[in-house]
Amino acid sequence: MKLHQLDLNLLLAFDALMTERNVTRAAERLYISQPAMSHALNRLRQFFADPLLVRTPQALMPSPRALKLHSGVRQALQL
Repeated sequence: MKLHQLDLNLLLAFDALMTERNVTRAAERLYISQPAMSHALNRLRQFFADPLLVRTPQALMPSPRALKLHSGVRQALQL
């Protein structure tokens, strides 16, 4: 994994997705369209080679890897 190749805007999308656990609400949070957020999630999944968030009837549930990544991403965004 080469972090220098990651679009940093995807970290904002990842944080919104982890917070909202819903693609539509995460898109609204970042003022982008729902298809754009879905595309960001797909790019994140490809980059990390992990599903990151899995759809369930209630919400998107994070994978173990997503849970590990989120604290570091949130801390980086706050800096």
